[in-house]
Amino acid sequence: MFSTSLRGTVSRGAYPERTEPRSAWLDQLGARATGGLVRWMRTRSHRWRRLKLLVRTHGQSLKGIGEQEIRDVSDELRLDLRSEGLREELVARSFALVREVADQFLGQRHFDVQLTGGWLLLNGMVAEMVTGEGKTLTATLPACTVALAGFPVHIITVNDYLATRDAEWMGPIYRALGITVGVIRQGMDLEARRRAYACDVTYCTNKEVVFDYLKDRITLGRQPSRIQLQIERLYGDQARVRRLLLRGLYYGIVDEADSVLIDEARTPLIISGSTGVGMERRVYDTALSVAEGLESGKDFVIDGRERIVRLTEAGQARLEDLSESLGGIWTGRQRREELVLQALTAQH
Repeated sequence: MFSTSLRGTVSRGAYPERTEPRSAWLDQLGARATGGLVRWMRTRSHRWRRLKLLVRTHGQSLKGIGEQEIRDVSDELRLDLRSEGLREELVARSFALVREVADQFLGQRHFDVQLTGGWLLLNGMVAEMVTGEGKTLTATLPACTVALAGFPVHIITVNDYLATRDAEWMGPIYRALGITVGVIRQGMDLEARRRAYACDVTYCTNKEVVFDYLKDRITLGRQPSRIQLQIERLYGDQARVRRLLLRGLYYGIVDEADSVLIDEARTPLIISGSTGVGMERRVYDTALSVAEGLESGKDFVIDGRERIVRLTEAGQARLEDLSESLGGIWTGRQRREELVLQALTAQH
């Protein structure tokens, strides 16, 4: 499993997203040289051992408490987490509470290895767990903690069946803590999706959440200012913020991370939006027409395995000749080659 960290999350605006800092080449070189050592030191630190001791200590006072007491402790913890952040002491209290609730309502108590996994996920790391070590139960530890802290949580898995099963299976834990749970399935209408994403914890598949994110990006267009979006609320249901599906990207836990982030990531997910037919349409029609004048095997080659089209040197020269009379953007080598490569990809 893999989780994205809350560090770097932009909280301002109507659609918070995590920003990735751009490092200079010297910083990148240093990170590559020391990255392995840093990861080795972080995963072998004594911090998670201290966390387990704290969880065990807090767990003693929670043993056998009733439903109303669980809710009272949860409400108090929610206020502390939202005012003080994810301090180690508060995280330990949260983990202890989740473990006690899981024991009472599911008959499953988190083992120490699951506490370690939950701590790793809470800090944006990868947690490799073998079959039978309880990844689904482990994910409830950071998910509940972040949800109580007031941040939306997405738990991302590989198919609708697992998303539905895990949400229903772990549901008693969330409900006992006053945390709402939603599920995104293929075929849901937009309003049902908004309700599911409005929950504290949302189970979904990688493809569904990516397409819903892309829909939101089309709706928002260029990132507008907070004031602009607030003024748009006067438009009623037509305001962009009311048509968004997600509340932003805060914290995500990815189950089967190797499959989602490596295997399935080889297939691009593309969404299109409607636009006017003007100059762009004429440019694309011209690109298709020019592409038809190129000969496969001579002017371009197709790599079927990688699903890539490449221009040969002869093709580049031929394209230059065909574009000579077109003018405009066709005078630039890089622009015309990108357009024709897109046209060839569409045709072949």
